[in-house]
Amino acid sequence: MAAEEPVEVSAPAARATAFLLRHAPWLGAPELATCLVGSQALAHACRAGGIPGPAPLDIDLAWALAPEAGAALLQQHGVHVPTTVGNLDRGTLALKVGGARVEITSFRAANTTAPLRDRLLADLGERDMTIGAIAVELANGTIHDPHQGLDHWQQRRIVPVGDVALRVHEHPIRWLRYYRKAHELDFTLERAVRALTTTTSPSLLASVPKEAVALELRAMLGKCRSPGRCLLELYEDGVLASLAPELALQFDGRPAGPQRWHPEVSQALHMILALEWAAANTRDLDERDRLAVLLAVLCHDLGKGLTPATEMPQHKGHERSGLLPTEQFLDRWPGLADQKARTLALHVCALHLEVRRFHELRAGTLAEMYDRWFRGKDYPVDLFARAVAADTAGRLGMEHLGLGERERVARDIDWLRERCASVDATALRERFADLDQFKAALHEARARTLTDRSRRSGRD
Repeated sequence: MAAEEPVEVSAPAARATAFLLRHAPWLGAPELATCLVGSQALAHACRAGGIPGPAPLDIDLAWALAPEAGAALLQQHGVHVPTTVGNLDRGTLALKVGGARVEITSFRAANTTAPLRDRLLADLGERDMTIGAIAVELANGTIHDPHQGLDHWQQRRIVPVGDVALRVHEHPIRWLRYYRKAHELDFTLERAVRALTTTTSPSLLASVPKEAVALELRAMLGKCRSPGRCLLELYEDGVLASLAPELALQFDGRPAGPQRWHPEVSQALHMILALEWAAANTRDLDERDRLAVLLAVLCHDLGKGLTPATEMPQHKGHERSGLLPTEQFLDRWPGLADQKARTLALHVCALHLEVRRFHELRAGTLAEMYDRWFRGKDYPVDLFARAVAADTAGRLGMEHLGLGERERVARDIDWLRERCASVDATALRERFADLDQFKAALHEARARTLTDRSRRSGRD
């Protein structure tokens, strides 16, 4: 690789080490004790052991310098770049070498006058999980794995470093991260984590900044093959009810609906299957749109949590009754959903059953549907269709119907938008000075364009 090329951070960690020493050889000075940490260190240890490892997406370093001295050294070499206040509070600086942005953090804990090896081991002792408590010294390539992280990687286990209660009380967000990481990697979560509620109250999560929880929930949706199974474990272990009571009601054993419509019977299983289908069928989308679809699927049945036990297994009216808990859930965690995702979640919640009866609806009803929900110039029809399709595919034995449902819903909504938009609203407005009369005339004109049922599926 030519010296001016940016680093390929997904390449094996040994390549990242060589890249750093080529572009910033001063980082290898023994007195700095600069180390690769995180996924790059794990990848390096795996490669050295001849076993499959992760494909790191970035480079993280740790070193012995305090933040002030570190910043001065980075500025001296002309590689210092600004970073967030949160990073600075954690002792993390940023530098740019060879076109790559790298983060470097001062060793945690330990006496700053202690030997460098002791300081490094103390730093690793405060990491959250053993597979992330590995370091590789740049100066000599020595691998430090004091908590058997490589063994746990091979055993496919998520194991906290040291006492799990202590780790969680230090940084409560770790509680969620343990669950998320286990499901992201399809690893087994250490039993000590799952038993944590016997000694630690889930209310501890209330001390975490809401935005941090939102980021972890976003990662759970975006990185786990089965976000629903992760949520189910959180429910089983008593964490979800404190985190999101609206979601907890989806996993409390209530039926999804009458068996003829929901052969999977359980609402929890329906949610799991719907999210799995959505996760698998949104990989082609950018991160923002993918999250919007997954959030819409997550929220589409929240109204079922309000159904009285005497009315089950039916959940009459759960679509519209789900709007309030959807708003409450999204409001609780700022940063979880932007306005586009929020709007999509509410629309899917309200309409996921109604749009299935599209060809049964009266022309006037369709005109009202267009005016209330689908009139936006850049309405995300495809995202809406994918989320509705996930509800169909989330029924036992019906996964294969998802793609067809997505195509049908998108075709129907596109047709509705095209037909209603063809009405010349400007010309009508000139004919009716009274606003209410204009609105009534516009509604009638749109309904007339929708009366030809043979054209509803794009068969113009």
